Amino acid sequence: MSFFRFFLFNLFGNVLPILAALVSVPVIVHHAGGERLGVLGVVWGLIGYFGFLDFGLSRVVTRRVALAKEQARLPQELAELRGFFWWWAIPACLVLTVVLLGARVVFSNMLPAGWLGREVADSWAWIALCIPVTLLTNWLRGALEGVQRFARLNLLKTIFGVWNYAGPAVAVLVWPTFEAMIGAIFVGRLLGLAAHALAAAHAEPGILIGSAPRRLSSPSLFFHEGGWMTVSNLVGPLMVYSDRFVLAAMLTPTAVFYYVTSQEVMLRTLVIPAALAGVLFPKFSGAIEPAVGGDMFNLYHRSVRFISALMLPLCVLASAVSYDALHLWLGEDFALHAYRFVEVIAVGIFVTSIGQLPLAWLQGSGRSYLTARLHLVELPLYCVGLYFAVEYFGILGVACVWTVRVVAESVALLMLATADKGRMGISIAWKGAALILLTAFLSGPGQPWQWRVALTLGASLAALVASWYGLLDGTDRKEIGKLRHAY
Repeated sequence: MSFFRFFLFNLFGNVLPILAALVSVPVIVHHAGGERLGVLGVVWGLIGYFGFLDFGLSRVVTRRVALAKEQARLPQELAELRGFFWWWAIPACLVLTVVLLGARVVFSNMLPAGWLGREVADSWAWIALCIPVTLLTNWLRGALEGVQRFARLNLLKTIFGVWNYAGPAVAVLVWPTFEAMIGAIFVGRLLGLAAHALAAAHAEPGILIGSAPRRLSSPSLFFHEGGWMTVSNLVGPLMVYSDRFVLAAMLTPTAVFYYVTSQEVMLRTLVIPAALAGVLFPKFSGAIEPAVGGDMFNLYHRSVRFISALMLPLCVLASAVSYDALHLWLGEDFALHAYRFVEVIAVGIFVTSIGQLPLAWLQGSGRSYLTARLHLVELPLYCVGLYFAVEYFGILGVACVWTVRVVAESVALLMLATADKGRMGISIAWKGAALILLTAFLSGPGQPWQWRVALTLGASLAALVASWYGLLDGTDRKEIGKLRHAY
């Protein structure tokens, strides 16, 4: 299967959840209120954050399984993985569950005041249980990615990704409380774990079925190999979601609602570069730094061009229609408060989409210590920036600080990844960001609707032409043409 087909296959499982989110959010706002949705956004971030906090083991599993399959020693590797899963991972998750349930006492003073705080407290058990279930699911997903069972993975990702948003929306139709929404999310996570276990047993029985030796040849290697990934998995998602936590602590739930809802929709578009990175990570596993002009170097650069060509029109369109789209989706009041957030975040989304590729390359090729050190440098600077942004510039300042951080991180990753210091990727990033910012400057509710329509059409056409003729080369265009005829 071609490079593009692998990508499209992996992308499929991420599209429907975005559509489900677009439909579900207005339902939740109407039946449960914006305050509950704002806190739900924080909980989504919390569960997502701890889902990444798996000591880097899901990526380690993918890397080890992919290498073992390539080297024709998959049965031996799966036996080692089974032993680690049954005798290390599951007991650790049980301990984590007890700790999280007990943490309610610690966090009780940090919950919102009044009825909303009481509902969150009543939901704490469901929130705590979601996290270990998600960790175990990640382990199974990592193994399935290692053996490249993308069809099963994407089917499951589609079903339970939709549930993540549609479940709370359906729940509030019957019982409009925060506890009902979180309970629905937990049911989906639990069913997702069971479905991934069944998929693993069917696709590659050795992932779960067989002897599970208590004595592993090198149990410490799992943690050693995943150690630096753990730092990135701890610090990286913390920076992604910490703006929500800071806003929740310093501003009202309504302000959090404006920001989190806008950001959540934009962040969903990152499933596109994530789908490509997911396909490439097993290919990068075990490789050394690519020589300039070599096959792996060309694959890496091709992926940078390809993801830029996909994301540039999308981010330009988001910048052009931010006000009108939010007005149509959640009403004029929401649009007036939130459209600028979308415009600013669109710049960060485009650049960080490019940054997903050098991140996958560095971690896949065994240089995760570079990404971890970069994140450790970023974290204190970002926290200070967030505090001053909220204190002096409000929510728009937070959006600007978030975008500045992801742009700086992506540029650094591009420079670290390859011997050419990421010149091509950085050039694409700043030119695309300039087009998105120009579109934002020329749009907005202050302009007549005829101008906004003309701007949307003109900017989108310019982005499409730049992507097709400026970012993709002749080989890419030919392969995309073959896909069109194939389907």
